[in-house]
Order: sequence, then structure tokens, then C-alpha cells
Amino acid sequence: MSQMRLIPLLSILLVASVSAVEVVKPAMDVVKPIPPPTPPIEKPYKTKLIIKPKFKHLKLKPGQSESFDVEIKNPTDKDVRIEPRIFEGRIGSIDINWISFDKESFILKSKDSATIIVTVSVPNDAEKGFYSCRILFTNDSINSIYLSIEVFIPPSVKISPRWIDDFVEAGKTYEYKVKVKNKGSETFNLNPKVVQPSVSFEENWLSEKEITISSPPTIPPNSEVEVKIVVNVPSDASGHLRGTIDLGIDDPGLYEWGRRVELSLNVYRAPKEPFVKILNIDNASKLTIRVSSEIFKVPIPIPILRTSTVNDFDVRIVSPSGDVKIKPKIVESLIVTTGFGRPPWEETEGIYKVISTTKKKIYEIENPENGVWRIEVMPKGCLGFSLEVEIE
Repeated sequence: MSQMRLIPLLSILLVASVSAVEVVKPAMDVVKPIPPPTPPIEKPYKTKLIIKPKFKHLKLKPGQSESFDVEIKNPTDKDVRIEPRIFEGRIGSIDINWISFDKESFILKSKDSATIIVTVSVPNDAEKGFYSCRILFTNDSINSIYLSIEVFIPPSVKISPRWIDDFVEAGKTYEYKVKVKNKGSETFNLNPKVVQPSVSFEENWLSEKEITISSPPTIPPNSEVEVKIVVNVPSDASGHLRGTIDLGIDDPGLYEWGRRVELSLNVYRAPKEPFVKILNIDNASKLTIRVSSEIFKVPIPIPILRTSTVNDFDVRIVSPSGDVKIKPKIVESLIVTTGFGRPPWEETEGIYKVISTTKKKIYEIENPENGVWRIEVMPKGCLGFSLEVEIE
């Protein structure tokens, strides 16, 4: 009876132990060997070299070439591989075929220095303009220089003046003359027209309605022609007027902006009523009145006017008894330069350029009458005036 009870118990224990073995066995099968470590990826150089120059600018004609030296010094305790190359990817970048190096690849030892000769060769068919790139000397962007090249074609045509600054009056007409000289051996076309910017924050731009241009159709070799620009200032104009005339000269050496004449006009609007100053005279021995068109204590050192103006004023002096008829002493002052400004004035207007004209009228009245005096000043063709009253 007891043996029969032991057999089921042993069966149960045997089954349990077998099950335990089956559960552990799969866990032992998932253990895998640890792979060997992978070698580290080679990183770019982080060595800061001393490179001179850091910036280089060249101005070359199509077909020209020029070389320059780049000095490289390795101040670190590591050797560095030097591999000069062009970094591309920018609009207007230099064609890599334009540039060559006397050394392609070498090791620059610690504390050592080397010189690389860079040669830039511009092809004959290169278009004029501005080009740029970076030259890298290692496999990172730290050690590099910036190179810029202006490819230019010497212009044959010269325009003078290209900037016209003036002081004008609303409702009046002004004429300006521009000289165009052809120093070359070819004939160039001349097709002037008024142009306006597509986008501008300035609203007062002159159009072909206000500007009339007359010129010959061509410029023969070794000759000079004249372009006349007539500006009809609108009667309601005020402030500052801008205008641009593209002469349309097909000289390949001229950039688009180089064949233009720029107008910068300050509009003067004549006042309708005079300026009035009231004086009270009491037992004075002398009254001196000075009126001048000089409104700046320090003369402006730039050409302001290109056309003659009246630059005058009418003065009326009224005493308690009525109008005072007195002849003033007149002082006129000129500021004259010898070619100062843009462009050289002597090419169009002679060696002397009057950049400022002022007029002063001085009235002296002995023993002025007591009471209220009235001084009226009406400017005529000037930006303003200064009024000085001295009572003794």
C-alpha cells in the first residue's frame, strides 16, 4: 500500500525536474559571443595652421594670369597633410580650371613651414565680372584663404559727368550737358533712355515725361560727342527728385551702372509771402541790418549747385513813419575749388569749380526813429537766408 503511494510521488517529482531542465535550456542557447571592437573613424584635422595671406584679390583681363605665394606654418606638435583644393558651391564662384598649385599633396611636419604658389589663369572667353572662392589646404574648412577676382575689360568710352547734383525750382526747365569721349578704335552705338528702378522707397523719380534727351546715334573712334538732358521740373514738385539716364553705350568694358547718368535734384519752391521781423527801437544811435544767403556757419565741402541761380533776396525796411529808402552795402562770397568733386570737374567745366556763392546785404541807419520797425525779407532763388539785427 505504501509502495503504491510512493510511485505517483516519484513520478510527479521526476516530471517537475524534467520540466525545470527544459525551461533553463533555451535561456542558455541565446548567449552569444561579444564581437571585437570596431576601429574608430578617422576624423578631419582640427589643427589650426598659420596661413598668410588670409585674403587675396586680383584684377585680371581675359587671357591674363597671375601667381601669388601662400605661406603655411605648422605650429603644433603633429604632422599635417596639405592638400590644396577649391571649395565650390557658390553662385559666381571661380571655375576650378582657372587655378593651379605648384604642390598637390605633401606632409607639413611639426614646427615646419612651406610655401605654395597659386596661379590664376583667366581664359580669353571669360566674361567680365566678379568671382570668388575659398581655397582649402587641409581636409576641413579651418585652414583656408578667401580669393576674389575681378575680370575686367578696359572701357574705351568715358562719360563726364556721371552725377548731376543741382538745386532747381518747381515749374522751371533746366538743361545739362554730358560729354562722352571715345578713346578706342571702334565706333560705339549711343541709345540713351530714361530708366526707373523696379523697387524703390523713393517716390519722386523722374520719367520720360519730364526728361528729354538729344544725342547723336554713334560715337566714332577718337572723338567726343555731347548729350543734352533737359529736365522740366513739375510745377507741383517738392522735396528731392531722382532721375537715371542709361546712355545705352555698347562698350563691352562698361558695366550697366557705368554707362548711366544720375540726377539728384533738390526742389526749391518760392515762398509767396515775405518773412517778417518786428523790432522795437528806443533811443538807439544806430541800427544795422545784415541779410545773407549763407545759412551754414561752415561751408558744405561738396558741390551743391551746377547751374546759376539768382541767389538773392528783396529786403523792405519799414519805420514808424513808413518805408526807409537806403542803399545797402553788398558783399559777395565765392568758394572755388580746383577740380574737387566727382568726376574731375576740369574735364567738363574747366579747372575752377564754384561750389558755393553767397550774397550779403548790410543796411546801416543812423539815429533810427523810436517805435515799432518792420523788416521784410523775400528770398529769390536761394535755399534760405540769415538775418542779423544790431541795435546800438
